[in-house]
Amino acid sequence: MSLVKTRVLLKAGLHHFPENAFGSVASLVNPAVSRAQDTLVIACSELGAAPDCISFGNRNRFLVLQHLAASIPSKSECEGDGRHSFRKIEKEFEKHDFRQLIVCGHLSCGVISHWLQPVPAGFVDVGGYRIRFEQGARRIVENNYSPGSAMKRLELMIFEHVLCQIENLLTHPFLSERVRNGATSLHGWVIDADTARVYSYRPTESAYVII
Repeated sequence: MSLVKTRVLLKAGLHHFPENAFGSVASLVNPAVSRAQDTLVIACSELGAAPDCISFGNRNRFLVLQHLAASIPSKSECEGDGRHSFRKIEKEFEKHDFRQLIVCGHLSCGVISHWLQPVPAGFVDVGGYRIRFEQGARRIVENNYSPGSAMKRLELMIFEHVLCQIENLLTHPFLSERVRNGATSLHGWVIDADTARVYSYRPTESAYVII
């Protein structure tokens, strides 16, 4: 799936993020202090090594963690039945003073495409990834959008899913405190592998814009 547009406009008011939670592309490309591993990228496991090849930054700055569809459990999930853990992300923050955190989806995400299909008989949602998607991005798109095609519906699911994962990140106190005091800035990305372009979320416009 490839986009020719330079921006993807979303409905405003569906997400509530702290003021100044999101960093600018300029601060990411030209940080005041550039050093090894100052940026954490949480990406979809389908992307392989793609997030390591960010063209505008020294690759040594980026540490990449890969989850199915870049899915991130909320604090309440982690306090539930024990299947969910945020500890891996928290441990990386203990080792590295990340100034930037990027949640990175991609338009060719086969995981989200699969989650939109009927649940197969005997399916076990190990890790709760699918229900997290259904309660987040899928609910938001189906309740607030009227996509004109299956492709547009999938596209909206992918863009909204990134924002839902950022909301989940912010339920964890240690990270929300870092964001609040300016120690870490957030970024929402969606990669279009067909055009090698990156769409970055701009909260003031409720839109993803090509970097």
